[in-house]
Amino acid sequence: MPSDKPSPMLLDAVKASASKFKEQKDALEARAKELDALKAQLDAERAEVERDRSKLKAEREAFVREKEEVRQERAAIDRDIAAVKTEREKVAAEEKRLQEWARGLNEREKSIKEGEDRIKRLEQEFSAQIKESEEKLQALIEREELVAQRERSLGDTIERVSSLERGLSQRERTLAKREEELIRLQNERLSALEAREKELLKITEDMHARERESIQQHESFVDLQNTLRSELNNMADERQKLAMKEKSLLEAEKYLAAALEASGIEIPVEPSPMAPPPPPPMEPRPPPAPTVVPPPPAAPKKHEVPFDEASLGEEVESKPKATKAEALDRMTRALETAKKARDQGRNVSEIRKTLKLARGAFEAGDYDNAVRLADEILRELEAVPLPK
Repeated sequence: MPSDKPSPMLLDAVKASASKFKEQKDALEARAKELDALKAQLDAERAEVERDRSKLKAEREAFVREKEEVRQERAAIDRDIAAVKTEREKVAAEEKRLQEWARGLNEREKSIKEGEDRIKRLEQEFSAQIKESEEKLQALIEREELVAQRERSLGDTIERVSSLERGLSQRERTLAKREEELIRLQNERLSALEAREKELLKITEDMHARERESIQQHESFVDLQNTLRSELNNMADERQKLAMKEKSLLEAEKYLAAALEASGIEIPVEPSPMAPPPPPPMEPRPPPAPTVVPPPPAAPKKHEVPFDEASLGEEVESKPKATKAEALDRMTRALETAKKARDQGRNVSEIRKTLKLARGAFEAGDYDNAVRLADEILRELEAVPLPK
C-alpha cells in the first residue's frame, strides 16, 4: 500500500545501489576526462606527427633534389675524369714521343761523337800513312842507289859466272864419262846379283821342302806317341781288371776250400801267387821340339803266312774251352747242392769223391774236366728227388 512505509533493508539496498551508481558515474566522468585529455594529447601528437611527416616529405623532396644534383655533379665529374684521362693519355703519348725524340737525339749525338772519333782516327792514320810514305820514298831512293851499286857488282859477277860456266862445262864432260863407267859397272853388278838371287831362291826352296818333311815326320811321331800312350793306358786298365778277376777267383777258391773242409773233405790249399800291382799311370810328357829328322827307312815287309782254310774250319768247329771262372762257378754250385743233400740226410760219400776229383782237375788246370765232373754231380743230385 502507498501509505505503508518502505522497509529499511530496501532503502539500504537502494542507497547502496545509488551510491554505487554515483561512484560509477564519478568514475565514468573521471575516465571521460582522462579520455578527453588523452584525445587532446593524441590530437596534439597526431598534429605533431603530421608536421613531422610534412617535414620529412619536404626533406625527402629536398634529398631527391640533392640526389639528382649529386648525380648530375657525378656525371659531370665522370666527364671531367674522362677528359682528364684523355688529356693524360695525350700527355703520356707526348712524353713517350719526347722520350723517343730524346733517345734519337742521344743516338745521333753518339753517332756524331763516333764520327768525330773516326775522323780523328782517320786523320791520325792519314798522318801516319803520310809519314810512312815519306819514309818509303826515302827508302826507295836509298834502294835505287843500292840497285845501281848492285848492277855494277852484277856486271862483275856476270864476268865471273861466265868464267865459271866454262869450267863447269869441262867438269860436266868429265862427269859424263864417269857416269858411263858407273852405269857399266852397275849393269855388271846387277847381273851378278840376279844370279845370286836365283841361287838363293833355289836354296830357300830346298830348305822349305826339308822343313815341310821334318814337320810331317814330327807330326807322325807325335801321333805314334799318342797312340802308344793310349795303348799303355788301355793295357793298364786291362791289367787292373785282370787283377780284380784274380782276386775274386782267389776269394772263390778260399770259399770253396772252406766249404769242402766243412763238408769233411780235407784238401790242402796251395797259396796262389798274388796278383802283381797295376803299373803306375804314365805321365804325359811334352812333345819334343821339331827337329830335322832324316826320312825313316822303308819298313821291311812282314812274312806272309799262308791262309789255311782247313785249320780255320777246325778251329771254328772245335768247342771253346772252359775258363777258370766257369769251372769255379760250377764247382761252387755242385758243393752247395751237395751240402743241401747232406743236410737232408742223403748219402754223399760218392759225391765227395767226385768233388775231390773235380778239385784235383781244377788245381791241375784241367778246367774242362772240372766242369764236366761238376755237371755230373749236379745231374745226379737233381735226378733224385730230395725227401721232404
